[in-house]
Amino acid sequence: MHLQIITPSGTQYAGEVTRFQFPSATGLMEFLPGHAPMIAELKGGSIHTESEEIACGEGVVRIENDEITVVCEPAHALSES
Repeated sequence: MHLQIITPSGTQYAGEVTRFQFPSATGLMEFLPGHAPMIAELKGGSIHTESEEIACGEGVVRIENDEITVVCEPAHALSES
C-alpha cells in the first residue's frame, strides 16, 4: 500500500507500507492490503505502520485501491489545543 500524509506545510510522509493503524473517531482502526474503500475521521495521536510511529493532529483518512491518503493538522497542533 502507498501511504501519503499531508499537512498544511506539505507532505510529511510518503512511502510503501504493509500495515496502517490510526486512532479514529470510533476507535482504533487498521488497514491491510486489499481493504475496502473508506473515509474516516482521524483523531489526533499516533499513526502506526509496521516500522514507524508518526505523530499527527486531527484530520481525515481515505483509502482506495491500496492508496492511503491522510490529510491532517501537524502534530504540534496537539499540544496547542
